[in-house]
Amino acid sequence: MAAFGCTMTPTLRGNQTERATMRSEGQSRRVSLALTALVTVVAATVAVGQQAAVNPGNPFTLEDFKAGDQNREPYQRATDVLHALEVTSGARVADVGAGAGYYAMRLSEMVGPEGKVFAEDISDAALRWMNRRVTVFTLRNVEVVRGDIDNPKLPADSLAAVLIIDSYHHFAQPQPMLEHILQALKPGGRLVIADYSLRDHRTRSRADQLNNHEIDPELVQREIEMVGFHVVRRDDPFLRQIPEAKESRIGAADMWLMVAVRPK
Repeated sequence: MAAFGCTMTPTLRGNQTERATMRSEGQSRRVSLALTALVTVVAATVAVGQQAAVNPGNPFTLEDFKAGDQNREPYQRATDVLHALEVTSGARVADVGAGAGYYAMRLSEMVGPEGKVFAEDISDAALRWMNRRVTVFTLRNVEVVRGDIDNPKLPADSLAAVLIIDSYHHFAQPQPMLEHILQALKPGGRLVIADYSLRDHRTRSRADQLNNHEIDPELVQREIEMVGFHVVRRDDPFLRQIPEAKESRIGAADMWLMVAVRPK
């Protein structure tokens, strides 16, 4: 679920397997947290662990998904995040690190039947839940995409916008990921990234930020500008920490938002 929820620098040492494991495990932790929260909402009287939360044999209904999605507005300003994409009817867009698919579902409505949403993830659990959401909500204009750790496998030069929410910090190889995203956008297309960080943590190493599921927006801006994006907006914070929201990412850190464009 691209919402509740580690990234590596381009100079990360280690072999391909180590990097793949890092993004995969990071994505799995984020998805497990999100789905555990979803289960808690709809079955508060049942002790549900992370394994049960991602069990494909426990399919959620429409009402279950709605219950789990209900805190997106107060805890993520979901509508404001989506408005930053400036998406119009008929557009082709992507949600990278889509998780269980809340934002892909919202984008599906925004682009309408003539548009297309590519919902990308690399986690088996996330892909199962995304496919389940597509079925439950009859999202005919959503295509679920299994990406790689260095390539989201999006069509080239075809997208009006790409969203990465609570997922950038999971990227094991941000440079090739960003290069592929840049190539997938049309000239003038928008990239919106939202993630979490406490200011006191920003001087810490990338690994320490990873352990806290955080990423410094200054670091992210340098990385996206390095591959050719032009940053046009940075809200830091976009939403301040809400300590009482213990089941959500906003309970642990501030949320920031960044908008960049592919130059024309």
